[in-house]
Amino acid sequence: MRLRVNLILLAVAASYLGACAPAAMPTPTPVVQQVIRTPAYEDLVKTWFDGYLQVSPDSFISLVTQPPETALASLEDGTGDVIIGGLTPPADWFATPLCEDGIVVVVHPDLRVRDLSIDELAAIFTGRLSSWDSLADVDLQIQPVIPPPGDEIRAAFQSTVMSRQRFTNNALLGPTPVAVLQLVDENEGAIGLLPFSAIGEKVRPIRVEGILPGPTTIHDGRYPLPISILAIAPQEPSGEVRTWLAWLQSELLESSQ
Repeated sequence: MRLRVNLILLAVAASYLGACAPAAMPTPTPVVQQVIRTPAYEDLVKTWFDGYLQVSPDSFISLVTQPPETALASLEDGTGDVIIGGLTPPADWFATPLCEDGIVVVVHPDLRVRDLSIDELAAIFTGRLSSWDSLADVDLQIQPVIPPPGDEIRAAFQSTVMSRQRFTNNALLGPTPVAVLQLVDENEGAIGLLPFSAIGEKVRPIRVEGILPGPTTIHDGRYPLPISILAIAPQEPSGEVRTWLAWLQSELLESSQ
């Protein structure tokens, strides 16, 4: 009889505890992580992300586009999670390579220019050479078209080709690769700079030091104007951004083989 009483008391206690238990907590809303792309690589990163959405349609990653200086500030104040572009990371930041790209030089379609040396490019973009007469056998003013200050394509070209000399004040500014292409197309004497990944099928870049930019010449290092696309952040990304970057590196590695 004593055993029966104990069992009844346990049943009553269990019932009481169940009535006092807190209600089930709702499933927390996943945190949306922000991936910042620079204007130079806006379209390329969107293409990469669209591929990821095919395998992970419920992604909680948000893509935004910001110029490099703004993007770096966003990561420093915590509003962004990672930057993808051709930027050199600040000291002690996390950085992981995604792929190699090239800085390509394009000219107006009517210009008979197919190859320029590093020295000739430096003379053109510093303004020391202002006419196509000696290079294309045409009496036409050279019209450089360059990305805005802070852009990684501009900075890399200035470092590699111009020994950090200033660009000519006569250069036109194209804030995006699309804008550069449009300005080159509209100006008969134009010559512009943009990433290889943004040239599309209708644009024919010129050779630099006899080397035509392309996936093979960029990958094997023969093309003399390389730039690396990196994912950078103050610390190693976590959550879905980390998952996406791992997926992306795997996809890019497979496609390059």
